[in-house]
Amino acid sequence: MKNRLVIVTLFIGMIAVISSCNRPSADEFFQRTVLNTNILHDFAQESFTRTLTSTIVKSENWPADPKQNNQAQQIVEAKIAYVEQTIGRIKDMTPPDEDAGAIKGKSIDLFYYVLPVYKKEYMDMAKRCDNNEDVETIEQLALAIEEDYAEGFDNLYLEVLELGKAYAEKHNLNVKFGN
Repeated sequence: MKNRLVIVTLFIGMIAVISSCNRPSADEFFQRTVLNTNILHDFAQESFTRTLTSTIVKSENWPADPKQNNQAQQIVEAKIAYVEQTIGRIKDMTPPDEDAGAIKGKSIDLFYYVLPVYKKEYMDMAKRCDNNEDVETIEQLALAIEEDYAEGFDNLYLEVLELGKAYAEKHNLNVKFGN
């Protein structure tokens, strides 16, 4: 009987240790859910379009380098991979407290908002860049992205930042927010 009590106690202890391993500190949680949104700073912005169109190289004197045939696509693929990885990491985290649950949900919403746009619209734009298509046409696609998604993105992004500011303040995290 005493052995069973010891075994049950050890089992419960192990479960508590295992479940707490997935519970990050307030700082780790903040970094993953709020600071990781910085990767999205150029979403639906002219700066990301410039990044993609800068890969368009037209020169009669230089032979085409086959390694550079898909530079713009590689940029978008890297962004997609990072967003998907971040979604997985955030979903796997156990919020360290009640306030963190709201941040986790909004952060996941934000990353899910941008993911299909990167996969479809931005990938289409990248392919056009890699095919050296007309920059004006590409810029029109970028403008359509801005018109369709910028407001929704900004709203979600600001919600994450506002929740993040309050969370950082509550947990005395050494964080500076820009204007």
